[in-house]
Amino acid sequence: MGTDNSLEAAVNVEEIKAAIARALVTRTVLPPYEELRDLHKTLLEYIQTLLPLAEKQVDRLNRGTVDWYSKRSRLNTIPHEVAQGLGSGLRSADWHVRSLGYTCQFLLNNSGLAQEHDR
Repeated sequence: MGTDNSLEAAVNVEEIKAAIARALVTRTVLPPYEELRDLHKTLLEYIQTLLPLAEKQVDRLNRGTVDWYSKRSRLNTIPHEVAQGLGSGLRSADWHVRSLGYTCQFLLNNSGLAQEHDR
């Protein structure tokens, strides 16, 4: 389990939470495209880091239960969501970053890191 612990130790939960907060903040004015692009890149990196951790946690659940099926289905949609890109307009970029923020929050909540961090 040495590799798992080193991976988990390398994950900065506070930085991830800060990026999620930036993605999910209620905006009255859309930010510059560059800011959304940078946040998009950051969220994708966190999603790539958290996805295997969350998959491992979900796979520990009893298969066939509603909880397992719901979380497994959500995990299965993430590669498609990540592949979409920002889109051409500011509004679509904002929407996609917000969507990735929710995805990152789901992964963090199901990675086992948030609970360990809050202890």
